Amino acid sequence: MSPLRSLRSVLGALSAGGRRRLALLAALTVIGGLFEFALLASLVALLRQWLGGTAGAAETGSILLFVGAVLATGVIRFALLVLTQRLALDTGHRLIVAVQRRVLARDWPTHVAAHTSGPLAAIEFAEQWLYGVLLPLLQAGAAAVLALGILAALLWYDAPIALAAAGLLVALFAGANLLVRTSMRRSGAAFGDGYEERIAAVQHNVGAMRELILAGARAAAAKRFTRIDREFADARTRMLIAQGVPRILVESVGLAALALAAWWLAQRGGGLIAALPSLAALGLGAQRLLPLLQTINHSLNALTSTGAIQQRMAAMLAEPDLDLSPPPPPLPFTATLALQDVDFIYPGRNEPALAGIDLFLRRGERIALVGPNGSGKSTLADLVMGLLLPSRGEVLVDGRALQPADVPSWQRNVAHVPQAPFVADATLIANIAFMDPAPDRGRVDEAVRLAGLDDLVAALPRGLETRVGDRGQLLSGGQRQRLALARALYAPAPLLVLDEATSALDPASEAHVLRALDELQQRGTTILVIAHRETMLAGCDRVLRLERGRLV
Repeated sequence: MSPLRSLRSVLGALSAGGRRRLALLAALTVIGGLFEFALLASLVALLRQWLGGTAGAAETGSILLFVGAVLATGVIRFALLVLTQRLALDTGHRLIVAVQRRVLARDWPTHVAAHTSGPLAAIEFAEQWLYGVLLPLLQAGAAAVLALGILAALLWYDAPIALAAAGLLVALFAGANLLVRTSMRRSGAAFGDGYEERIAAVQHNVGAMRELILAGARAAAAKRFTRIDREFADARTRMLIAQGVPRILVESVGLAALALAAWWLAQRGGGLIAALPSLAALGLGAQRLLPLLQTINHSLNALTSTGAIQQRMAAMLAEPDLDLSPPPPPLPFTATLALQDVDFIYPGRNEPALAGIDLFLRRGERIALVGPNGSGKSTLADLVMGLLLPSRGEVLVDGRALQPADVPSWQRNVAHVPQAPFVADATLIANIAFMDPAPDRGRVDEAVRLAGLDDLVAALPRGLETRVGDRGQLLSGGQRQRLALARALYAPAPLLVLDEATSALDPASEAHVLRALDELQQRGTTILVIAHRETMLAGCDRVLRLERGRLV
């Protein structure tokens, strides 16, 4: 995808309000260009009068016109600065939110297959794109109009000199960009890859800290990160150097050209005194025109050097957006849940993970799934929960085939407790009442009681308001599993799926959980248990065995 095409894709995420602000910025920029023209024209007129000996009311009028143009131009420049910065930052905010929405909109297989560093890198890429591409482009648009206003004033005063100066500057910028274009493109691609690799390395080091300590591998991890960050820093250095080359070349050659122009004008009739108005106009024009042209050139270079980052953003923004409407009501589930002749094949694999599955659950039953590792137990549970859709066959709820559009409604009926639950770096109550902004304390206390967390809560100085650390590191493995069970019980669901959810529990804690499951089953909860312990299987109505993706 070309840089301009990917730019259009990214800007397509702008809301109607953002486009209106962009139109306002364009109108204000045109007005600014007109005032730049008026400023330079009034200065030339004033210089002519002074050097020509004109006095009186005409001179006073020219001075007032020049002062007015200076003040008005300053106001316009300030308004352009404010509007440009606000538009850029607001657009950056909207794009970052749009990226996060698309991450949250991914289905479960896409989420599992994606690199964990991708969503974090995408937000960082949006920040880089904001300051490296969007803001310079907005500034370049304003600079282009202002430059046209200045050039028009120079053409009005002395067309040959203006055309020669403009042609020289354009030729210098074009030549310098040709010299560094390949370097900018390569360093930009390396910069994008290095950004994501660096985030992945940090995640790896933090997540594997225990293993790194025990293996004595922290020094090796530090060396690996040093290499990754050095390559990233080198790529960024090459990119910044390449972007700076045109500015240095144009400033150096442009200053020499201005000196030659002054010498040439002094050789014409009237000498240096007669050339002063032209020199003043040319000097002021160059002083204003050169930074504007540099801004335009910098934005074009940024578009080239950050092309890899922009393409990543465009690809992510092309993914389906998240539906922000309120969640649908739960799908009715009063009698049965069945899988009928179901196969499932993971993308990129030839052999099915599940084949010919026929499973029938009655409302209120407790069913156990057993089998060796890799037999398909967790895949079957994911199909039951609607996280995966069958490659063949049907899932039926109360005899009705579950369609893709029904999945969000069906998932409102499901609570899940995994073997390695997610625990946020938040309080106990925030983890139990997950994403509930106003937790129901009565339901929290009931979930704590059923999950057997009473003793833990009573022993903590702040009780439920105690923070549990990053990924629950201040809790034991068994406490994290009971916390996950309490979360599942907080919002009562008619189907509870336990995937090795008691593997880290001691016998007393497991016995407490089993009593809680008995109580839930008496209330009508359907329970699907994946377990190996005989104690967890004893209370089940049926035990089903999976081998090589088939029920036996």
